[in-house]
Amino acid sequence: MSAVLFSSCSKKETEPTIDFGADEGISYRDASNMPNGPQDPTDWTSDATWNAQERALFPEVNFDLNGPQQPALVGARQAFPNPAPAGQANWTLQTQRGPGGGAATYTLRVVFVNRKYQVLQRLEPVNLILSQSYAFDYAKMGAPAKEVFRLYYVVNNADGLVYKGHGDVRYGQ
Repeated sequence: MSAVLFSSCSKKETEPTIDFGADEGISYRDASNMPNGPQDPTDWTSDATWNAQERALFPEVNFDLNGPQQPALVGARQAFPNPAPAGQANWTLQTQRGPGGGAATYTLRVVFVNRKYQVLQRLEPVNLILSQSYAFDYAKMGAPAKEVFRLYYVVNNADGLVYKGHGDVRYGQ
């Protein structure tokens, strides 16, 4: 009687990681929020499609994160200084006035992650009327120095998705 042995090799799937893009993958800004070096054209713009890991960062939303957006309603958005040599940075997002010139109310959600999509900080959703600013302290978040991180954000109103995007930041030079 002969025995046939089967062996299988299993390929361990690698964890998904963020591709920060070419060069350093961040848009340089000084402490006054002025451009100060190379700029990453993929940062601080509207993201058309998010992958499963990105969508999973916002499990509480009940609208399609890959649905149509209204980019004309969102204005300035950037983090500064970037990189943040002292470990602290600011992030600002501004919206435009609604139809008829009145201030519209939106909900803003923000998640700060490392390159493996692990959440370092999740901010409570806030009502956003025209502008919202946050101060980040990377050391308090547990973010190691000289690493690049990603900030994801979603803006919605009662009708659903208005805008979504990301920006890459670095703690330390």
